Amino acid sequence: MRNTFTEPGGMPAQGPATSSRAADHNMQKMTRVALLDTSVTSQNLGDQIITEASQGVIDELFPDAFLVKLATHEFHLWESYRVMNDCDYVFVGGSNLLKSSMIRRNQWKLSILDYFYRKPAILLGCGWHYYEKAPAKHASLMLRKILSPHHAHSVRDQYSKSQLDTCPIPQVLNTACVTMWNLTPEHCAAIPTEKADTVVATLTGYHPDPVADGAMIDLLCKSYKNVHFWVQQTEDFEYAQKLANGRVKFLQPSLKAYTRFLAENHTDYVGSRLHGGMRALQMGRRSLILAIDNRATEISRDTGLPVIERREIDAIGRWINGPTPTAIRLPTAAIEAWKAQFRRPA
Repeated sequence: MRNTFTEPGGMPAQGPATSSRAADHNMQKMTRVALLDTSVTSQNLGDQIITEASQGVIDELFPDAFLVKLATHEFHLWESYRVMNDCDYVFVGGSNLLKSSMIRRNQWKLSILDYFYRKPAILLGCGWHYYEKAPAKHASLMLRKILSPHHAHSVRDQYSKSQLDTCPIPQVLNTACVTMWNLTPEHCAAIPTEKADTVVATLTGYHPDPVADGAMIDLLCKSYKNVHFWVQQTEDFEYAQKLANGRVKFLQPSLKAYTRFLAENHTDYVGSRLHGGMRALQMGRRSLILAIDNRATEISRDTGLPVIERREIDAIGRWINGPTPTAIRLPTAAIEAWKAQFRRPA
C-alpha cells in the first residue's frame, strides 16, 4: 500500500484529478491502534521505560497508524470501551500485569464490564506478577475473553508463557521483555567489560532486605570512586537514605535525568530495579541486575541477562571487579514471528 503521509516539511505527491467515485474507490483506511499504557497512573518510572519500548515497536509496525493510549492501572468505562472497539488493534504494553487472580490487588484493573464490552487485546512483552499457583478458574475465563484468539501474544519469559498455557491461551510466544529487543549481539559487544570509576545504583523500597541491600551499598562504596542513586519509585528514596547514610549522590527522580546521566557518564549500573538496568543496557552501560523476585530471574534464565541474587554479595563483588562481557541471547525467531503477523505482504 502506498504511503499517504509525508515527513514534516514534505509535500504530498500531486496526481491527476479523479472523479469522486474513483477517489472513494481508492481511499485508504487509516489503521487505528490502542496502547494500554502501564505508565499512566503509575508511580514506577520503570513503566515509562516499558511504554517507550512498546510504542517504539508499534511505530515500527504501524508507521502511519493513529495511536491512542488508555491506562491499565485505572478501571475503564464506556468511553474507553468505545475507543478500544473503534480500533483495529489493542496492545497491552508490557509490565507484570498478569496474575493467577485477576480481581484481587492486580495492577491491570479489570471488572466484569471488561468481560462483556472490551475489544480483545494483544500482549506485547507482558509478564506474570510473582511466582504463583496456576491461574484460578475466573482468571482463566477472563484472560480467554479479553485476549485476542486471532493473534499470537508476546510474553517476556517462559514462566509467564507456561502460566498462560494452562488457561489455555493459544499462540503464546516467549519474546523476552520488549525493552530488550534492541539489545542485539552488536549492541552488547560494544558494552564495556571492565569496571568504571562510577556506578549508579537502585533499590526496591517496597521489597526491602536491609541486610543484603546494606551490604550491597557498602560494597559499591568500597569498589567505586563515585556512587550515585536513581529513585525509580518514591519509597526507594527514604529507604536508600537510611542505608547509604550520606555516602551516595541522588539523581533527579525522572527518566529524563537518568537517561542523561547514563549518556554523559562512563558508569556501571548495579541494582534491584529491573528496568533501571534495562535502561542502562539500552544506553550501552555495563549492568548487573540484582534479583528479588521472579522477573529478573526468569528473564535471565531464558536470555542470559546479567542477574545475580541480591544476597550473593561475593558474586556481586566478582562481577564488579572481573572482566564481565554482556552476552544476551535474544529469542529473535519468536520476536520476528510475533511481528510478522502484522506485516502486510509487499
